[in-house]
Amino acid sequence: MDMPMWMKITSALVMGYFIVRMIPTAKDWLKNGPKGTSKEWLTTSMLLGGVVLFVAFLIVLVRSS
Repeated sequence: MDMPMWMKITSALVMGYFIVRMIPTAKDWLKNGPKGTSKEWLTTSMLLGGVVLFVAFLIVLVRSS
């Protein structure tokens, strides 16, 4: 079932409003937020890499059966 056009326009306007409202806050966070050390970035990237590998393993496991 397709959404009515007025609902699509309204939801697009609401999402656009929230995105525009978040831009100044995001800029402030990027400028004044805490900076991670190289050790913290390495740990984070290793954890994310592990999650990606685990999901890839699960995909391969499901496809083979």
